[in-house]
Amino acid sequence: MVIDKETLDRYWEKVDVKGPDDCWEWLAGKHRDGYGHFRFQGNTRKSHRAAWMIENGEIPKGICVLHRCDNPGCVNPAHLFLGTHKDNSRDAAKKGRLPRGENHCDSKLTISQVLKIRASDKRQTALARQYNVSRRNIGLIKNRETWKHI
Repeated sequence: MVIDKETLDRYWEKVDVKGPDDCWEWLAGKHRDGYGHFRFQGNTRKSHRAAWMIENGEIPKGICVLHRCDNPGCVNPAHLFLGTHKDNSRDAAKKGRLPRGENHCDSKLTISQVLKIRASDKRQTALARQYNVSRRNIGLIKNRETWKHI
């Protein structure tokens, strides 16, 4: 992949390049999620993906560019690595960035309710009716297969 000098100059003028181990912050436009964006090869791309492409070439289809530093505004190629969507989800979970429990958008229960369910001697069917969730969900909570963080 050949990238013209004008595009490279336009890209790097938008980056606060520091030491090799530091985050290099994207200084231009950013999305609400903190990721920069850059018009590159006829498409608007996330700036860290453009950094990967400038430094390493094409990104295989369906592959993500992940951050070791967990800083969405960082475009230091040394902080970036490739992974699958599954790798990206695992990385986010390991770093505590995924919403869970009552902070998850699909959560129907609170921490207080989960603690009451675990402490209850009622049948799972009765608890499911009481909390308006499935019996299976109650079983997963009681067996600590879900809500593991409490």
